[in-house]
Amino acid sequence: MKLHLIGTGSIFTDRMSACALIDDTLLIDTPNGSVKAMRRGGTDLTAIDICLITHFHADHFFDIIFLLMEQGLLRRRDRELVLVGPTGLQERIQHLFQLSYPGTWKTVKPNVRPHFVEFGHGGGQWQGPGRGHDYLVQAFAVQHTTPIALGYAITDAQSTTLGYTGDTVYCPAAESLTATSAVVVLDTSFRTSRVGHMGLDDVEALSRRWPDRTFIPTHLGDDVTGSDRPNIVFPDDGQTFTLNMSGLTDRPGQGDQ
Repeated sequence: MKLHLIGTGSIFTDRMSACALIDDTLLIDTPNGSVKAMRRGGTDLTAIDICLITHFHADHFFDIIFLLMEQGLLRRRDRELVLVGPTGLQERIQHLFQLSYPGTWKTVKPNVRPHFVEFGHGGGQWQGPGRGHDYLVQAFAVQHTTPIALGYAITDAQSTTLGYTGDTVYCPAAESLTATSAVVVLDTSFRTSRVGHMGLDDVEALSRRWPDRTFIPTHLGDDVTGSDRPNIVFPDDGQTFTLNMSGLTDRPGQGDQ
């Protein structure tokens, strides 16, 4: 499995807002500027077949408009685009189009061929193909400041599982994602936890309880720059990791300690 971190930052940083692309076909979150960032990085946006949304805050969701227009305004997809997210996802997308480009959704929707999968507080799972890959996606309800926020465990055909918390405080779902996954990408917005977000203190505590897991912090604030825990790997925007069912197959250097 290839994990490409398009962005790793929280709102008020120079880092790109947190989002990730798996195997060039499964996208997690569509924050402000992410479509431009993928264009600059050479990503083939038409190859994205699955998009997971963790929650509806602007720094995780608002570029969905531009992703869908890339996919369906000037071209027609030859297969469904799977859009997974919290309950109300389809309605939110329609509303965003009405606010931003009234009438455009009528053109884009039949070309995109969206297949909506929505999960509530109980979470759930979806299984299906991306371009050349098959995935099992398990959704876990995490605890953020929105009515529903989701973390995801993504498992490929080789039984490699990546966990991704999205924005959350430490909660049972963070523990479940860690138990399920060899590598976990976690909200690490602050040095110590605050309302709606985990801190580095939470991530380090998880890393001590799960020494055989690899933890990759994301949604980073400027004051969260490193850890002395050997199983915490700090990323940069645009960094790519390779993982298998046992964890990372490469161990890039950490950021400043």
